[in-house]
Amino acid sequence: MLATIIASLFIGLGILGTLLPILPGTVIAFVGITLHKVFLGDASVSWGFVVFALCITLLTLWIDVWCTWWGARRFGATWMGAAGAVMGAIIGLIFFSLPGLIIGPVLGAVSFELFANRTGAEATRAGFGTIVGSVVAMVLKLGLTVGLGAAFYLALMG
Repeated sequence: MLATIIASLFIGLGILGTLLPILPGTVIAFVGITLHKVFLGDASVSWGFVVFALCITLLTLWIDVWCTWWGARRFGATWMGAAGAVMGAIIGLIFFSLPGLIIGPVLGAVSFELFANRTGAEATRAGFGTIVGSVVAMVLKLGLTVGLGAAFYLALMG
């Protein structure tokens, strides 16, 4: 019972984390599911389910990168601007946490677009696209994390 409560707290925090860029939401939910399996063994979900949860977690990490790229490209960024957005997201997250994760892709896209001799308006549009991509990523990750939590409880019951 205690392990299920702890896993539920992790899953709930994971769902919240998909809405707050400072927390790695699906990773937190995955940790809760894994801890439940480790502590309860055969009374928990199968190891196959844990692997499934890992795949969903990795998918959400890929979604972050892809949606940043997609958003920049959708709003007119060159491949350099899109690459700058992805690099900005990674560098921003590593060195500046939440502010870097939000501002990094925008600055990366704008900087690389300007470096590619695009106009300020074109560069700004590409930067805005990264924001749109981030919102799309958040919605997709929220759906996947909620679905993962629901699948976890259904697997426990069945």
